[in-house]
Amino acid sequence: MTSDINKARVEITRGDLRLPEVKLYYEIIGQGEPLLLLHGNRQSHHIFRSYVHALSADHQLILMDSRAHGHSVMTKPFAEAAFSIGDMADDVRKLLDHLGIRNVTLLGYSDGANIALEFASHYPERTRAVIAVSGNASPAGLRFPVRIGTQLEGAVLDALQRHLPTGRLRTVLRRQLQTNRLLTDAPDLPAERLQRIEAPVLLLAGTHDLIKTSHTRWMASEILHSRLCLIAGGTHQALFRQKEQCLREIHTFLEKFEAAPHSPTPMESVDVCMFRSHPSS
Repeated sequence: MTSDINKARVEITRGDLRLPEVKLYYEIIGQGEPLLLLHGNRQSHHIFRSYVHALSADHQLILMDSRAHGHSVMTKPFAEAAFSIGDMADDVRKLLDHLGIRNVTLLGYSDGANIALEFASHYPERTRAVIAVSGNASPAGLRFPVRIGTQLEGAVLDALQRHLPTGRLRTVLRRQLQTNRLLTDAPDLPAERLQRIEAPVLLLAGTHDLIKTSHTRWMASEILHSRLCLIAGGTHQALFRQKEQCLREIHTFLEKFEAAPHSPTPMESVDVCMFRSHPSS
């Protein structure tokens, strides 16, 4: 799969969970407490390849492709149906049920962060902790040029697919419209939803992210047990361009709450850190 995985010489269990709407693809790597990784919009589990070796040393990694992404294919009756971040969070629940996992730590990037927060809000009893990287709670959290760009793209895609006859191009455009709507119409996590999250949450974002820094700070203020880490000068790709710095924060966070997993208040208030953006070698 990747050089990092090959060097680690770990076993990879691959599988599919067949649901009425979608066939969900997943991989399991390593042993230990389960850590589920959720990729971003129009990506797949492969984006985490550089993290597998470091994270699988102490955790059982579950890498899944979200519906309509990667190897996770929508079934024919639902091939063109719209779906939501909530639907994708429910896919996570169904996969955990399938694997016999009661609760889990989630690490999500971009739309994956939104799915993780949605899951934590809806299933607090099944969430041990959340690491949300470059996520947002509503479309208003996107910087204005990004938000306008995604809206324009959606309008063009919608117009094109409406005027095309049934065929491959129309199918491609329709699928792109499905994922575009995850940016223009989602997520929907107002303050009262964020306040339902009981698990400790690490929010990681760049100060030059696609997400407004003020929005990320607001999210941290609404989540009861949160730690906010801003990467000075970091972009939406900071998780990968500043990998070593991000890994340190992730490991510190995991070690802190895993040392006292039954503590009712693993983080008493918003805890803010900031580090400089120095690209990983």
